[in-house]
Amino acid sequence: MMIGFASLFMIGCSSGGSTNLEEGGTITLDLGHGGSTDSHLNEAAKKFIELVDEKSDGQIIINNHPNSELGAEREMTESVQSQLLDIAIVSTGPVGNFADKVNALDFPFLFDDRKHAEKVLDGPVGEEINQQLEEVNLKNLYWVDNGSYHIATNDKPIRTLADMKGLKFRTQENQVQIDTMNALGAKATPIPFSELFLSAQQGVVDGQGNSLAVLIPNSYYEVHKYLTITNHMYSAGLILMNNDQFKSYPEDVQQILLDAAKEAGTHEREFVQQLNAEYLEKAKANGMEIIEGVDLEPFKEAVQPVYENHADKYGELHQIIRENK
Repeated sequence: MMIGFASLFMIGCSSGGSTNLEEGGTITLDLGHGGSTDSHLNEAAKKFIELVDEKSDGQIIINNHPNSELGAEREMTESVQSQLLDIAIVSTGPVGNFADKVNALDFPFLFDDRKHAEKVLDGPVGEEINQQLEEVNLKNLYWVDNGSYHIATNDKPIRTLADMKGLKFRTQENQVQIDTMNALGAKATPIPFSELFLSAQQGVVDGQGNSLAVLIPNSYYEVHKYLTITNHMYSAGLILMNNDQFKSYPEDVQQILLDAAKEAGTHEREFVQQLNAEYLEKAKANGMEIIEGVDLEPFKEAVQPVYENHADKYGELHQIIRENK
């Protein structure tokens, strides 16, 4: 069915011109993300593009730009905010620099499991964060799953908390993640994801915290010898759009974008879980030593000051998160 929106005649997209969908015109949008072509982020992008095409009868066209083609995550978020980029799928890490409530999600050992995290993101806490994002001209179409973080290291296996001491660990440009790595005894080193592989290869960093969904499709087994299973942080992601641009569309177009994002995000969440076992086997097959059964209580105790130091800002949200299981 053709979208009947005469009002779209006056709307100009950043990558298309004015268009009248009522007369069979199209809207063309650009979507950027940092994932490889076989990553979970690209899976979300492909599914979203497919659903938008289907729901709009081909009248909304979205071009996919993987592999940080349009910049690192912080740069893409800035581009979306200033309407230089239509859509970006990014992790929470850099987004907290734009809306600080996002940082509440990136604390270590905060969620019991991914179901707990999804309930929080799809509930009042997620909505409160979304509202703050809208205040800085960012619209989160839906929350996606960026995987649970483990510890990957170049040359030194992490079997105890003491093994972390003095190692240079990459973090995102996110103060909570920086404080977490420092609390664990490492030296936090903020580096954009687009620069991370080379930094690990050259020894600029000794390791990183990241999910299997990021590590394996991006071949980090080529630079990290060890993977310690910690599940120390659930990493959420967002399908971001410029809020003014989103609101400029008629309600029907807005609904297509929201519905497609929710369906794509739900699909992507399951995709991540289904591939975790496969990713683990691939890591082993490519020479990574997988370290399991580590006593995590000393790690959890070590990061408590991170919660205490940020209690004034995030304590209330954390209490709601803990109660919302």
